[in-house]
Amino acid sequence: MSKKIKQKALNFEVVVNGRPMEVVAKPYTAANNLPRFRVSINGSPVQIFGLEPNTHKMIVLENGAAQHTPQVEHIIGETLLQAIAA
Repeated sequence: MSKKIKQKALNFEVVVNGRPMEVVAKPYTAANNLPRFRVSINGSPVQIFGLEPNTHKMIVLENGAAQHTPQVEHIIGETLLQAIAA
């Protein structure tokens, strides 16, 4: 049995259309060894963002009960992609 390494949550702010949004992204590794994040925006229900290997973009895989504009999702996806590249 392998031991999982707990990763720290990323806390950051994005501004979309002049509106600041507080983002909490908790990283984990999916069964396919690709990075994923449980993301909450302004305390909203969690969305799952994951790396799409064909396009090399971080996209929403599961919305859950959260509904955000594609622009918000794109900006957060880009920020998460930069975080895993660092």
